[in-house]
Amino acid sequence: MAKPMASALASDALAGQVVLITGGGTGIGRATALACAAAGARVVVCGRRREPLDSVTSEITELGSDCLSVACDVREPDAVTGLVDHVLDACGRIDVLVNGAGGQFMAPAENISVNGWRAVHRLSVEAAWNVTREVATRAMIPNQSGLVLFLAFSPRRGIPGMVHATAARAAVENLAAGLALEWSRYGIRSVAVAPGTILTEGLREQYSAEAIEEWTRAVPLGRLGSPEEVAGLVAFLATPAGGYITGTTVGVDGGVDAWGTGRPAHPVEEP
Repeated sequence: MAKPMASALASDALAGQVVLITGGGTGIGRATALACAAAGARVVVCGRRREPLDSVTSEITELGSDCLSVACDVREPDAVTGLVDHVLDACGRIDVLVNGAGGQFMAPAENISVNGWRAVHRLSVEAAWNVTREVATRAMIPNQSGLVLFLAFSPRRGIPGMVHATAARAAVENLAAGLALEWSRYGIRSVAVAPGTILTEGLREQYSAEAIEEWTRAVPLGRLGSPEEVAGLVAFLATPAGGYITGTTVGVDGGVDAWGTGRPAHPVEEP
């Protein structure tokens, strides 16, 4: 695994904060866990698979920081209640929630079944809401403070082959904005972070070199982003320096949202 990039944050920038990251064992979630731990936070990672959770926990422990891992399927309401029980018993509070769990697949719109649509929205929208509601009502609202982060997509518009996933991420962008309006009275901030195409291990494993090169050509900066670049933004948003940022979507995409997909339109089929 790649080593985390040098942080721009002081080693105590998040001291005293408890950060819960769903999907924290791999990809952007793993990088976020490392970035927050390096900034002094106590990190809790959760995910369905124990092996990657144990791996990131070992990495954080080797850095001299504290990390708790909880195997949990956030799609199941009872499991989410148990997760929050566990974190509050162990840590006493939750200051930052990063809704990093998600999953999608590429398919032509006409081939996406109702079950396929539901599977993506159940994890990206429904589960994210359930975790957020549980954490907010039991930890953040009573403490009159907190930050909830959601992961969206860039470009922030339709993406060919991903209509189910882009619809889900548009939903969480609006969820983030609405919660910021409602929960600001409790001192809770809510922000969506919209990464572009990020060169994670999963991306390398699931897609061809040709597909990755095509996506790279669509980025004005000329390269794909790293998980650490997204993680650095997330960690910054959790610091006091990010304390006036709420109710918005922050892109970290190399300019992709400004450019669009950068692809030619499909040829029109003759009737």
